Amino acid sequence: MKTEKTHYDSFIFTHIPKCGGTSFRKYINDAALASGINKEEIYIPGFNGLGNNKNIINLPKAEISQIRQKPIKILANHAYFNVHKEYELNIQNPFYYTILREPVARFVSHYNFFYYKNGYDDCKGISLNDLPEEKLLKLLQLLSNIQVKYLSNIKHIKIVGYDNMLKLAKYNLLYEYPAFAILEDMELSLTILQQETPSDLLQFSEKFPVQNSYSKKSKEPIAEPILEKIRAYNAYDIELYNFGKKHIEKRSFALAESN
Repeated sequence: MKTEKTHYDSFIFTHIPKCGGTSFRKYINDAALASGINKEEIYIPGFNGLGNNKNIINLPKAEISQIRQKPIKILANHAYFNVHKEYELNIQNPFYYTILREPVARFVSHYNFFYYKNGYDDCKGISLNDLPEEKLLKLLQLLSNIQVKYLSNIKHIKIVGYDNMLKLAKYNLLYEYPAFAILEDMELSLTILQQETPSDLLQFSEKFPVQNSYSKKSKEPIAEPILEKIRAYNAYDIELYNFGKKHIEKRSFALAESN
């Protein structure tokens, strides 16, 4: 994580699923509007009349071509790191930001919201404890190490391997993201963000909104054998999360010494 404040012309939020990103989208949108940025220069699905389903990675080529014609100062959506280069967007000198979440909690939240609540893959109302072994294995493979995938932006996992993906994700987090957050410590994370973001680009309010607080989950606690499988399958995300958490803690000590 960089300590010197650098000039940036735009802001990109890498929204990793179920990492507090919906709340942060509102936070960054409010900050952008309050900072005098035009709505036409803000691309955040779910805000300013833009549909929730308008994530860049899901758009048809024709629609992406139209977006390329518009200068964008604020981008916040479900897209992997380096989205502005990958899709050749008109975004200049971006400040990248993301939020990491404890991986087991992220996995469980992902399942509870999309599968248990919304019924993806015919899982509506079925707790993780009650999933057939074959379906549980399928979801463990599909939903694990999402944070490493987003920050490394490597598509050919079998060719590159998770070890190299993790190394790249760590590098990107440390050297390509001027700041990042740990969801479990947002107060400190936002303090760092406010310090690192140039005031001529964005000015933040102190209050962080809470959105998408879905709490209707399966009532019984998740069985320990299933938790063990989730931990095992998310080993790379767990290492990335612990890596990020250590750096946030270092910044905490530095802030304490400077005050």
